[in-house]
Amino acid sequence: MVKTQFLKLPRRLYSKTTYVQNIHLEKQILTGSHILSKYFSVIPIVVLNEHKTAVSRCALTLYTADPAAYIGFFESVNDREVTALLFEIAEKLAKQNGKTKLAGPLNASFWIGYRLKTNKFDSVYTSEPYNKEYYPELWKSAGFGITNRYYSNALRTPKETDQCMKCRQRLQMVKDSGYEIQSPTKQTFSRNLKEIYQLLIQIYSKFPMFKKVEEDEFCQLFQNLKFILDFDFVKLIYKEKKLTGFFISVPDYKNLTHQKITIKSLLKILRIKNSGPQKYVLLYMGIDPKHPGLGAAMAELIKQELVKKHACSIGALFHEGKISGKYYKELAVDRYEYVLFGKDIL
Repeated sequence: MVKTQFLKLPRRLYSKTTYVQNIHLEKQILTGSHILSKYFSVIPIVVLNEHKTAVSRCALTLYTADPAAYIGFFESVNDREVTALLFEIAEKLAKQNGKTKLAGPLNASFWIGYRLKTNKFDSVYTSEPYNKEYYPELWKSAGFGITNRYYSNALRTPKETDQCMKCRQRLQMVKDSGYEIQSPTKQTFSRNLKEIYQLLIQIYSKFPMFKKVEEDEFCQLFQNLKFILDFDFVKLIYKEKKLTGFFISVPDYKNLTHQKITIKSLLKILRIKNSGPQKYVLLYMGIDPKHPGLGAAMAELIKQELVKKHACSIGALFHEGKISGKYYKELAVDRYEYVLFGKDIL
């Protein structure tokens, strides 16, 4: 009953174009059969109305050595009393399990999804955390405070005349200093993914809510990227055959990639990919700290690709204050905002 109602609620809250629920993934999380389930335990919580229909839900995630309990897969009608009850139950269960803090949204794992959207709810872009516009106020009304802020910049289509002197100089420095610039292919993708894992684990370890996973798990989680990537928009920089930086961008498929990829959705994805995407989402960047300057160089490489494709872009989900949010900021025409919440429950 609880799991069934848990899975049904999102479909009733969202339109076809903003529906982002991955039912297959949620079933795996609820049954403990997800590839990452060995790292955590999950308690689904559902508030039902008088008709025994779900009106609010979340999943409380517990990591053994972590003093915080995480609230994720949050969905609800716009009712503070209802969500107050939901969060009250979550807090009680967290305390029973020895936790001293609630945090979220975190959908069980850093690698699955986190953050709450706080503005611009008219559409969804690829990999964007999406939720109802009233969710931030429901969290605040339950005593949660903002612990981290994130932003995405909507960037207009660049022109040849749009120049960042620093970026151009850094790219020239990279070329003159013996670095090798590559893009993956279908044949090299599996190897490239393993290389990215080694660098990513090193540099992402201090991110909020980060938890390490094994290489084979990481590769399984992200293997489907090969179906949606435009490899021209993935840049890998090597020094002496070792990966020192990466930049991963994807065409904007809106909400098609949020759900489990089926034959039908894959055909739609391929149609967008092959017809010349008009927008790209600049998703992930990683730079070995021993090699400063590569971020600006890769920003220049991606800008050159955008000029060739006559495409605009979204510089996605950078943490407040990070330098990655400043590359080509003069192209920014809009900004999306996201947060994480926390609450002490001592």
